[in-house]
Amino acid sequence: MAGDNSVLVVGAGPTGLALACELRRRGVPCAVVEARVRRGDRSKAIAIWPRVLEILADLGTADEAVDRGIRLAGATAWSHGRPTLSFGLHDLPSRFPFGLVLPQYETEEILERRLAALGGEVERGVACVAVRADPLGVTVVLRHPGGTEERRFGWVVGCDGSDSVVRAAAGIVMRQRLEPEGWIGADVRLSTALEPTRVNYFLSAGEVLHVVPLRAGGGTPTWRITMNVGKTRPDPADWPLERLAAEAARRAAVPVRVHETEWVTGFRVRQGLATRFRLGRVLVAGDAAHVHSPAGAQGINSGLQDAANLGWKLARVCRGSSPAELLTSYDLERRPAAAAVVAATDRATRAGTLRSPVAVGARDGLWRAAMRLGVVDRYAAPAMAGLTQRYRKSAVSPGRRPLLPFAPGPGGRLPNVAVGDTRLWDLLPDGFCVLLVGPAGPAPHGLPAALPVLRLPQRQVAQALRARRPTAVVVRPDRYVALRCPADRTAAITRYVDTIQEVPDAPGRRHDREHDDRGAGGVPLDPSRD
Repeated sequence: MAGDNSVLVVGAGPTGLALACELRRRGVPCAVVEARVRRGDRSKAIAIWPRVLEILADLGTADEAVDRGIRLAGATAWSHGRPTLSFGLHDLPSRFPFGLVLPQYETEEILERRLAALGGEVERGVACVAVRADPLGVTVVLRHPGGTEERRFGWVVGCDGSDSVVRAAAGIVMRQRLEPEGWIGADVRLSTALEPTRVNYFLSAGEVLHVVPLRAGGGTPTWRITMNVGKTRPDPADWPLERLAAEAARRAAVPVRVHETEWVTGFRVRQGLATRFRLGRVLVAGDAAHVHSPAGAQGINSGLQDAANLGWKLARVCRGSSPAELLTSYDLERRPAAAAVVAATDRATRAGTLRSPVAVGARDGLWRAAMRLGVVDRYAAPAMAGLTQRYRKSAVSPGRRPLLPFAPGPGGRLPNVAVGDTRLWDLLPDGFCVLLVGPAGPAPHGLPAALPVLRLPQRQVAQALRARRPTAVVVRPDRYVALRCPADRTAAITRYVDTIQEVPDAPGRRHDREHDDRGAGGVPLDPSRD
């Protein structure tokens, strides 16, 4: 496989598999290599939130995932034995108003099977050991049981974890730090009266117990428990069943009884963010681009959002529909989003491990007030679900935000509201399109022929988009709003189409062009900037 339109994805975790599926379904030649000989059997990342279920639906895998997983209705935080914060997901504007618990190995199995259906495969036991980029493509050195070989691709995406070989070879820096707390995590057989559709956090005097339902059936249900247990990384051998069970029972506000352990691990939280997500023809995604606390279970979700954002853009570039500069928007959109997740999970971890009685009292009082005011259901639940993330600084979503509060504007997710017996997204083509919404008006003239146009006069669509007058909304392939303007401003839509076909440099990115777009050896990586 060679040529400027081919892609190598390094790493067959959820992010790499989702990206490969997205590229394959858009007709882009794509190879996937994975150093592991076989798929892992540890549950690892287990929580999938509504926005990522939407992404899986686009890939054709959501229904199977939902059938195999456990639906989560919401979450509850307890402090010193009393509930202090609770929220549900049932009112979210999504086809999936719930979270999903699914072991990572099952998510990978589902995605790998979908990749095979799309004509792709994972080359297992193949490690990427070197990456050399030049203006026309990327040469990689792959090691496998038969030796090493060089192969040539147009683009390489590192989805190979926090110690990414691709990231290091490209000269992309990732600043990381280890947090002082040591944590123990375990999949256990557990008897409890806790509701088996909710995540529970038990907090007291700097101690945390996190309890999540994992699998039902087969006798006693399996749950995931996580606890902070000191200032160093704990050795699982120091946590036999008896000790684990006693500590969980002591911290929980309701009776819990651990009968058996299936898997125990010790870790310290690592926080990190790559200084950039793209350097010429080399890109990074998932843990290769960002790592953070497991608070809020955002890891796998952030990675799959990387894949959804990058996939359609890289596909357009590979097919020649857009210039390589379109990929600058991947960095401009996903890096700030990942930074926000890193910051939010860090705050959540710190809030959960407070030790001062004064600080704990203030936290609990604030959370209870937020509950009474409805702030938690209105803001916290959609944020955890991934529905409120916005891409504010990008040439792919230009223009002003609407003046009306909470009106979806450029860079915001298009609400997937019910329209009769279906949902809005089900009416959209698989690509860019223009929605004409709001009060009926004369048909606009001069809309670009390249974009499908849908007239949606239904009141619920206008209400969801806060459209009080005839409004045109350009929707991106990833279901984010690209442009919003009065329906008669067809020239603005035409200019946008021209922008996508010839994406300009983003504001503030010209200042250090020569330095930014050279690899570790000073070799120019992007021919569009030579």
